[in-house]
Amino acid sequence: MAWHGSNDFAEKAPTSPVEKHPRPISEIREYTRLALIASGYSEEDAEIVTDVLMYAELRGNNQGLIKLVAGTLAPRPADEIRILTETPVSAKIDGGQRVGMVIVRKAVDIAIQKAKTSGMSVVGVTNYASATGALGIWARDIARNGLIGLVFSQCPEMVAPYGSYEPIFGTNPFAIGIPTTPRPQVLDMATSAYAYFGVVTAQAEGKPIPHDIAWDAEGKPALTPADALKGAIRSFDRGYKGSHIAFMVELLAGAFTGAAMEGKGPARNWGSLIICIDPIVFGTLEEFQENANLMVNRVKNAKILPDQSEGSQIWLPGERGDSLEEENLTKGTLDLSDEVFNALKDTSRFYPKTA
Repeated sequence: MAWHGSNDFAEKAPTSPVEKHPRPISEIREYTRLALIASGYSEEDAEIVTDVLMYAELRGNNQGLIKLVAGTLAPRPADEIRILTETPVSAKIDGGQRVGMVIVRKAVDIAIQKAKTSGMSVVGVTNYASATGALGIWARDIARNGLIGLVFSQCPEMVAPYGSYEPIFGTNPFAIGIPTTPRPQVLDMATSAYAYFGVVTAQAEGKPIPHDIAWDAEGKPALTPADALKGAIRSFDRGYKGSHIAFMVELLAGAFTGAAMEGKGPARNWGSLIICIDPIVFGTLEEFQENANLMVNRVKNAKILPDQSEGSQIWLPGERGDSLEEENLTKGTLDLSDEVFNALKDTSRFYPKTA
């Protein structure tokens, strides 16, 4: 499975599951920010990346702090972010090898401004080679601005097409944000059966993985995280539909924006695409929200299966994460293992390595 950076933290995984303990969120956030600054981030960029990592961590999303402690967010020499081409409704951005989360933050801001001015926008980003974070944070931000948002990202070869065990696609997540009230609907999902950092987290915490989510290097079901990391993850439905969706994200976020289509790790040229639509192009925001909320309420109040085999309530997109985030913020703590928490506190391990 192709990837860049270091997985030293995961490779030192324990042989049994690790215990987690409540840690103050304020301390976690500050240690994260300081670790990023120690790595070489500016104060401004460190704040952006901290926001994205904490969003994921608060929601139980595996796109959080493991990215930092696993060593895959170390900044590299980079140029300024540049707009290559621009129209009233579009922009193509050269990320200048800056960190993906920082670049996408700028791209989303541009897309929101253009959509509010012109009714819709499309912004493409290339020339970066690091994580863009849990895409739900960007879709939620767009929706909170009263816009419909679609965000697509591709990354190096980790996922096999249906019928193969060769990694060709990235985990290729996408997110959709809809500005409903009182909370936006936010779908955030990878097109893979498991997020790459879900496998890394399982390895780091000594946990097993489901035996149908990946192939090993020989095309057999991966039985451990280590096997999966040497092979390829499967598409989310283990079938051709999920594989085809991953393919489409590859074309939209990659081919359309001008990102690499092969050797994506060494090429260091990944791509993201952001689309924003203002509901006023078809009426008013209030009319759209009133109509959308009819469906929200129908789904939320749908009859529960008699045996409750699929749960005791209907969860809407992003609702479970919102609930967990609110719960954690109310408690003021997050459960973290000693290994992760101590790694964050030890800023010396994040200092740039010298030859």
